[in-house]
Amino acid sequence: MRNDYANRIEVASRRAVMTGLTQLSGKIAEYNAEKLGTEYFEVEWHAGARPTHTIWQGRVWSQQQLYDVCGLGTVIGLCGANCYHTYFPFVPGVSVRTYTDDWLDEQNWKESEPTEFRGKEYTLYEAKQRQRQMETAMRAQREKVQMLQDGDADPDDVMLAKCKYQGQLDEYARFSKQMGLKQERERIYIDGRWRVAPGRIDKKLNVVNTMKISVPRDAYKIKGMTSEAKHEIEAAINNLKKEYDIRLDLIEVAKMEVGDIFGAAPYLDDRGKLRFALVINEDIDYNVVKKKIQRRYDKGRFAGKSIEDYIAHEMAHIMTYQDCKNEAEFRTRQRIVERQFMQGISQYADKTGKGEESLAEAFVRYRNKEKIPIRAELLIRSYIERWKK
Repeated sequence: MRNDYANRIEVASRRAVMTGLTQLSGKIAEYNAEKLGTEYFEVEWHAGARPTHTIWQGRVWSQQQLYDVCGLGTVIGLCGANCYHTYFPFVPGVSVRTYTDDWLDEQNWKESEPTEFRGKEYTLYEAKQRQRQMETAMRAQREKVQMLQDGDADPDDVMLAKCKYQGQLDEYARFSKQMGLKQERERIYIDGRWRVAPGRIDKKLNVVNTMKISVPRDAYKIKGMTSEAKHEIEAAINNLKKEYDIRLDLIEVAKMEVGDIFGAAPYLDDRGKLRFALVINEDIDYNVVKKKIQRRYDKGRFAGKSIEDYIAHEMAHIMTYQDCKNEAEFRTRQRIVERQFMQGISQYADKTGKGEESLAEAFVRYRNKEKIPIRAELLIRSYIERWKK
């Protein structure tokens, strides 16, 4: 079991790496601006930014204003400690802003409106911080379960520890739903222990190169899941794998957030190597899935209009990260991709404000030959098309 000091050192190291990468990207932006003959920059925007950053994110500033207004060069300002904003050259009269002032003002107003949960109110920023705290607590509880099992503790003690973890997980789901936040369970499962809830089989996921990837038989417990539906999912995966080199290691059935159909989950094997699973939500009703998908597409909520599109979305997540060898590389890449958010790809992506979601949604539209921004095509080529066979 790693001690708390070692965990803190690792977290601090990751943050230092990310801060350094952000500062380096800023220097590159300034060099490009000089070549373009402009002194103006557009600062990136992301949902749930710390309150002191919401006043300047997403807007255009002169180079001097980056220092005077945005606090560039200070610990708490732009590109400071734990800040993942960066900035890009902006040429007045030529460049087009990504976000309008009206849209930014509306977002700031929405994010400042508190939502109550169990007698306490949270802004969006506070809710995200609370999510991170809950995820940290769950990783610690999962480690405790593992420690009890490894030490041949009393089965009742192990079960109590598992029940506590399950309670934390249920509370996390309720809190996320109330706050309108997507659950980020990959932050919990990245420890490689996968499920430790009571009533389930605990397992460390050892992946053998020769294993056949298929939908597990426990998928039949899903309402409406038939052999034809199971084969349809497998056929969709095979179609994508014919086009791309996708390193899918496992297919799992598990509880997911309400409304989710599929998900992509990273995990670590016994050697600490990063692996990827496709997760099927055990609580969906497969009888109505196709109608639900079509209805979401018609309303512009999601880019996908078929089962294969939804799986393509998850495979895009996997391909974006599948060359990362360990958790540290995954986290670094995730922070970089998160900053590449593109507005307008789908309502779902816009709601999350995450680059990895807008990228995956853009890939679905790209694959269906629908119109997407040039920037989206460039990102798809950088992260996904490199795996095309």
